[in-house]
Amino acid sequence: MHHPFALITDSTIDENAAYFTAHDIRFVPLSFTIDNRTIEEDCGQTLSFHAFYDLLREGKQASTAQAKLDTFLQLFRSALDAGQDILYVGFSSGLSGTFHAGCIARDELAPLYPDRKIFCVDSLSATGGEYLLVDKARAMRDSGCSAEVTAAAIEEMRLHVIHLVTVDDLGHLHRGGRLSKTSAVVGGLLGIKPMIWVDNEGKLNVCGKVRGRQKAIAQLAERTLREIGDKSQIVRISHGDCPEDAQKLADLLQKGGVQSDIRYVGTVIGSHTGPGVLAVFFFGGDRKPE
Repeated sequence: MHHPFALITDSTIDENAAYFTAHDIRFVPLSFTIDNRTIEEDCGQTLSFHAFYDLLREGKQASTAQAKLDTFLQLFRSALDAGQDILYVGFSSGLSGTFHAGCIARDELAPLYPDRKIFCVDSLSATGGEYLLVDKARAMRDSGCSAEVTAAAIEEMRLHVIHLVTVDDLGHLHRGGRLSKTSAVVGGLLGIKPMIWVDNEGKLNVCGKVRGRQKAIAQLAERTLREIGDKSQIVRISHGDCPEDAQKLADLLQKGGVQSDIRYVGTVIGSHTGPGVLAVFFFGGDRKPE
């Protein structure tokens, strides 16, 4: 099927390879290094998610790198050469330089393809939140919308994507420079589990703390049911190799009349959150938690 434009995103949307293939969506891989191996993200095919989180549990440190400009140029060029406009929906600029690399590629190629349009939209989102926007863009593209109309709609929608996250251990986020030292220290004491949200700049913030994992799961469900706009939407749950907890959260949401689907948090984001991260993403009102 020939689509009105090429839809491109990053490897950070917590989707499996089948999703990208089935929907003709291309992604730019970020990369991670663990146990002396550097791997470009490929939906867990080179190193399975479970094996990756096991390495972290063994105490191995992981570092990450943003997507390469060359990869953007290559992907963009192949779409432009095929006569397609481009919409790139990128990983939050508040968390990575990847989106900026996409913009540089656009600026470099636009003058060479004067008949084509290239739109880059900063999702200000991550993982399942970024996925929700990409999937909206896919639905719009498939119904015949232009890249321009779709880009404007996604931009309009992005600050209504709500991210609620709890992590098992704040140390990973602190080491990766994604959260301040104080927040990290406070969390480590007394089994306190932080509630984290993503703000309008696409950055992480702590919005509450609960004692113990079960309470954290219950609070994710409560907040979701309170803040969700339309209950008929399918909520996305992502987890760092804790499928039972993800299922528990899904069951609590279902009791409240909300359906969800569950994915693994990918390897690049997982390098920063560590094992045991549990997050829920949906469309609601304002991002700022009540």
